[in-house]
Amino acid sequence: MRLVRDTFMTTLATAWLAAGCGDNVVSHCDEPGRACTWAGLPGEFGFTEDGQHRLDTKLYWTMDMSFAADGTVWFIDWNNHLVRRVLVDGTVTTLVGWTDPVFPGDGLSGGAERTAEGAPGTDVKLNHPTDLAQTADGKVLVMAWHNHKLREVDPATGRVRILAGAGAGFTGDGATIDTLTFRQPKALELDAQGNMFILDQQNFRVRRVDAATRMVTTVAGNGTQGFAGDDGPATSAMLYFEAGSNPEPSGGLALAGNTLYIADTLSNRVRAVDLTSGMIRTVVGTGTAGGGGDGGPALQAELDHPRDLEIGPDGQLYIADTDNNRIRAVDLVGGTIRTVAGTGVLGLDPDDDRLATETMLARPFGLEFDPAGDLYISDTINSRILKVTR
Repeated sequence: MRLVRDTFMTTLATAWLAAGCGDNVVSHCDEPGRACTWAGLPGEFGFTEDGQHRLDTKLYWTMDMSFAADGTVWFIDWNNHLVRRVLVDGTVTTLVGWTDPVFPGDGLSGGAERTAEGAPGTDVKLNHPTDLAQTADGKVLVMAWHNHKLREVDPATGRVRILAGAGAGFTGDGATIDTLTFRQPKALELDAQGNMFILDQQNFRVRRVDAATRMVTTVAGNGTQGFAGDDGPATSAMLYFEAGSNPEPSGGLALAGNTLYIADTLSNRVRAVDLTSGMIRTVVGTGTAGGGGDGGPALQAELDHPRDLEIGPDGQLYIADTDNNRIRAVDLVGGTIRTVAGTGVLGLDPDDDRLATETMLARPFGLEFDPAGDLYISDTINSRILKVTR
C-alpha cells in the first residue's frame, strides 16, 4: 500500500524524541484549540504488548476509534491488525486479533465465529479492519475490511461473531444480512433505529440493512467505479472509490437527520443522499484535487482524497482531508468550509502541544468526537491518536 515510506517516519520519530516531546513541564493541552498526542509514540510505528499506558504504547498506523458508554475507548491499530481498548486507567488491552505474534489473517479455523456465542476475540485474526461502531445494546461492530466481513464484539465476554460476509462478493438487494457479501466494506454508520449503512468499497455502493427485517437495499451507487449522477437518483449514480488488488481504504460515511454524507474519495468530493427522496448531490468539493477554498463556499473548495466523516457536536460536517494532511469542517447551514487541524504539510512537529491549526499531520484517515465534544484524529502515518480540545 501507498501509505508512506518507513525511512520518512524513522527520521521524524528521531527528531521528535530528541526534542524530549511528551515531557513538557507546562501543558496547554486542555486549552481550546490545542492539539496533543493522546495515544501512541509519535512517529514510532511498531507494537507494544498489552498493559502499558496509552502514551507508552507503540501503534502501527491508526485508523478509527469509538467511545463506549462504560468509559473505555476502542481504537483500530491498523497495520498490527488489531482492535484494542484503552481502559479507564489509561492502559491498553487487545480485544480482537493476534498479538503473539502480531499477524494478519481471517478469523480462525472451524465455525465458531458463525455461532451465536462466537469465538474468543484474541483467537480471531484480522486483516486491516477500518471502522468501529457502538450498538444500543453495548456491542461493538467492526468493519473487517480486508476480510470482507462485518464482525460483532461482545465487550462483556470478549467473544466475536460474524454478522455478515464471507469471501469477496456481491449480494443483490432483497437478501438478508446473513447472506450478504462484500468486497472490502470500509465504513459503517448506525441511525437512531439501529439501521446499518455500509460503504462497500469495491462494489462501489452504499448498502442499508434494516434493523427490523434484516433485509438489504442499496441506497447509493450503481456498482460502477467513477463519478456521475449528481442531482439524480443515488442508486443510478457512480461512486469513485479505490479498487484493484491492493487498494487503500477509501470512502467514509456520516449521518445527519435524514441525510447520508459520503466521502467520494477519488472524485475529491463529499456527496449527500436525501434518504427520503433518494436523490444525490455534491455538497463539498469541485472535483479537483487541492487544498484551496478555506473561508468560502464548500462547493468551491478543493479536497484531496477525503475519507472519514463525522458530524460534530456543533452540527458541522468534519472531514478527514487525508492527502491535504488536514481536518476541515463545513457549516451545513451557511455552507462555508474551514480548517480545524493540520497545516497542509505532511510531517511531524519536533514538539507536542500546539494549536491544532499549527500542528502537522501525516495522512489522517479517521475522526471521532468524545462525549465532551473534543475531537480525536487518527493521525495515521504518525502512528498516533491526536486530541484537539474543544
